[in-house]
Amino acid sequence: MKFPVGSLPECDRLNFRLPSLDDAVFYLQLMKDPDYIRFIADNGITSEEKAREYIKDKPLARFAQFNVGLWVVELKETGQAAGVCGLVVRDELEYPDLGYAFLEEFRGRGIAREAARAVLEHSYLDLKLEKLCAITAPDNKRSADLLKKIGFKAQGQRLLNEIGETSDYFICELGRVPTNVS
Repeated sequence: MKFPVGSLPECDRLNFRLPSLDDAVFYLQLMKDPDYIRFIADNGITSEEKAREYIKDKPLARFAQFNVGLWVVELKETGQAAGVCGLVVRDELEYPDLGYAFLEEFRGRGIAREAARAVLEHSYLDLKLEKLCAITAPDNKRSADLLKKIGFKAQGQRLLNEIGETSDYFICELGRVPTNVS
């Protein structure tokens, strides 16, 4: 599955862009966050050099292979990287997976919801997708609540070999989600 190259998600307060090796400090901060480690993964990112290797081997490799991935999400007002949000293509899942992670200082401000909604709209209007899925750690209530608010429906759990854990599994039918609901 490869998607067309072109536009990026858009929304009022945020810019989306491709990750770069210059984002090593940001990725190090994001991936050392205790909630990132608890709910997403401990990728062993302990230095800027390891962060650069990760960026090259994961996000940039996914964009090269599929033309989608987790974009860096920046505040338009300041240009500061707040998190990542986008689509992950996984062999074990029948639909692209909406993924996101934000630095602690940006949580609780509606930024993740705005970014996720922009990716949903982009997926439907620009990528012509009809459905997306999402996975969360079973104890990540905050993320599950966000997914439900933006139109995802819980579909039980899935054991994913790629991540080695059982995740809660959600589906969103994109054409049925109003794009103007916050």
